[in-house]
Amino acid sequence: MKKRIAMIGGLVVAVGVAGGAGWYVWNQKVGSGDEETVYVTTVATLMGDVSGTQNRYAGVVEPQKTVKVKVESNRKVKNVKVKEGDTVQAGDVLFEYDASTSEDNLAQAELDLERYKNEANSLTNQIETLKKEKNEASADDQLSYTIEIQTAEMDLKKNEYNQKSKEAEIEKLKKALNDLEVTSDITGVIKKINDSVISSSSDDFSDESSGGSNESTTFITIVATGTYRVKGTVNETNRSSIVEGEPVLFLSRVDEDVTWTGIMAGVDTNEPEKESSSNSDYYGSEGNEQTTSSNYPFYVELDSADGLMLGQHVYIEMDYGQTEIKDGIWLDEFYITDADTQPYVWASTEKDRLEKREVTLGEYDEELGKYQITEGLAKTDCIAFPDESYKEGMKTTINENAQTPTESGMDGEFDSSYDSSMDSSFDNSGEELQDASFGTDEDGVEIIEEGGAPE
Repeated sequence: MKKRIAMIGGLVVAVGVAGGAGWYVWNQKVGSGDEETVYVTTVATLMGDVSGTQNRYAGVVEPQKTVKVKVESNRKVKNVKVKEGDTVQAGDVLFEYDASTSEDNLAQAELDLERYKNEANSLTNQIETLKKEKNEASADDQLSYTIEIQTAEMDLKKNEYNQKSKEAEIEKLKKALNDLEVTSDITGVIKKINDSVISSSSDDFSDESSGGSNESTTFITIVATGTYRVKGTVNETNRSSIVEGEPVLFLSRVDEDVTWTGIMAGVDTNEPEKESSSNSDYYGSEGNEQTTSSNYPFYVELDSADGLMLGQHVYIEMDYGQTEIKDGIWLDEFYITDADTQPYVWASTEKDRLEKREVTLGEYDEELGKYQITEGLAKTDCIAFPDESYKEGMKTTINENAQTPTESGMDGEFDSSYDSSMDSSFDNSGEELQDASFGTDEDGVEIIEEGGAPE
């Protein structure tokens, strides 16, 4: 049901014939003297190709995986084995660490551990001596001895902790001496080498395990080869529109008849890419804490990357089967009345009068919510969205901009008093914007990107 509703919402924008709920009713029946007029739309228009007019995002093809190799803390790079542009295999050596630094650090750590052990022996002997003196001391001196003993015992516990930490450091340094070579985890291309790492102090770099994302700590950047993914951006206000695991459609910006498919991998909410102030367009003010929102990257896994190039820009749409080409006439189920008994549609006659037109139904597409019409209609015929107030013989006129219902129209609950011009989510033709921002890409092609200005 969720997919069906999303499909219908996309269809409203796609056909370019849907207004908001209030716009639809206000235009559906217009008084002309004492006679009401019913607006109708051609079947061909209702069956129009909706590809490219769903809520869409701008996307770019990028490697399936990018690995950033960092320099460990307190280590120096000795010998770099690769250069930018080189292709490496998983397991190939990227660079070597300087062993002398680790050897010096190991020797110092072993001296520190020996010192801690000597301090522990001294503290243990001190505690034993204090306990013996306390037993022989007067009652007035008992409290003083007790305090000294407790202080020494606390120092001994700290010493034990320091010993364990130093032992762990020694193990790490010994391992580092055995792991002087750093290898690639993936097969890919060396995209960037940060030469400043070699000339900088080792104190400038954070341990990779710390999770730091500072670009200055990255020494070598490797991009995977052979597999691609597509990266897009979604605004925080529309985060819920990205559903992990849902099918996705990609369209070429050059030729939208060229498409690819994939599966939504999800949104990365850890690193907002930038901030937008789309609300300032409505209120005429600068972005602030109340009107500013963040954009987050999302990723889509490709079923096939054939024909795609690294860095290529594409359009991203949720795949509701909008590119599927069906033979014959297929209508959305909400245009058909009494589909289970004696199906009919409200059609316009050659004399522009409304009539009940019986139709013969064929197959039913449950996913898209469409019926195949095998008899009773042609693509040149005009039909109206059903309404209980219709009567045969009413006057009809074609208006391609007032025919497709919105989601609320599924139940016929329209508010004839609604004024779409008062709602900033509708444009001046009454077409619902669906929280989208309009603009053009760098090629001058108009795009729709949810939640903020298009990139």
